[in-house]
Amino acid sequence: MDNISIIQEETNAPDINTRIARRVRALRGERGLSLDALAARCEVSRSMLSLVERGESSATAVVLEKIATGLGVSLASLFADDQAAPEPVARSADRQAWRDPQSGYLRRNISPAAFPSPIQIVEVELPAGAGSPMKRAHATCRSISRSGCRRAASR
Repeated sequence: MDNISIIQEETNAPDINTRIARRVRALRGERGLSLDALAARCEVSRSMLSLVERGESSATAVVLEKIATGLGVSLASLFADDQAAPEPVARSADRQAWRDPQSGYLRRNISPAAFPSPIQIVEVELPAGAGSPMKRAHATCRSISRSGCRRAASR
């Protein structure tokens, strides 16, 4: 059994793809964007957006970063539990992990989901020999930043 399965069984949390689906759908709705409008803003196909919003696709980190950028939010906010009560501490048992299906990298939001804070802390584990999946999207993420994931010039 891998770490993801163990974490989900221990927390009885909803599937991470379901959480991402709810967040993307809610954020798109809050902004009054159609699927076509968001697709144009984030350069992700309408069909892929639809699959993500229905929780039928495990999107890669590159795709999720593009969606977050199109919605004007940090990547970490797509993983946040919008139904969590605001607490200043995120307990380890409450943190849900997500694994990128393409690169195998693992990420967990360390910062509490619903607590207002100027920083977001994210734990990222890269498999041995793997590069950053964000490199392919010409972006890099800092573990701690004031606005979540900041774009950096590609080298």
